[in-house]
Amino acid sequence: MNTLPLLPNRFKRIGWFIFIPSLILGLISLLGLFDFQISLPVIYNSGFFNHGETGFMRTTEVDLFPNLFGILIIIGGMLVGFSKEKIEDEYISSLRLKSVFWSLIVAYTIVLVLFLTVFGMLFFTLMILIMFLPLVLYVFRFNYLLMKK
Repeated sequence: MNTLPLLPNRFKRIGWFIFIPSLILGLISLLGLFDFQISLPVIYNSGFFNHGETGFMRTTEVDLFPNLFGILIIIGGMLVGFSKEKIEDEYISSLRLKSVFWSLIVAYTIVLVLFLTVFGMLFFTLMILIMFLPLVLYVFRFNYLLMKK
């Protein structure tokens, strides 16, 4: 049997402790309740958001919390989603595959609907949020199917 290269099971618990709080705080930070700007060096600044100095190797002001929580959501989601179960067999592998397909179908169906119905800056904002959707849906769908069995 060809098995997937997965992380050891102990990373799953660490991932949950990072993923759930980051997901909740990330959604709250979108409301603008946490507003803390920091200056960071960037490879390229287009000036799109802050109308600042454009060019390569610049510094720019960024909102810390949405960026921090986005990074933590990705790290936590990958730890949870790509860690072995205590008993990893062919059935678990099939659940993983079904969950990935399901999450991609749902995410891209939402993207398709948004392309047809939403325009302007709201569309751009929603596309940024959609980046996280396949991973978040996969984690929740896979764990739902595991609990259901």
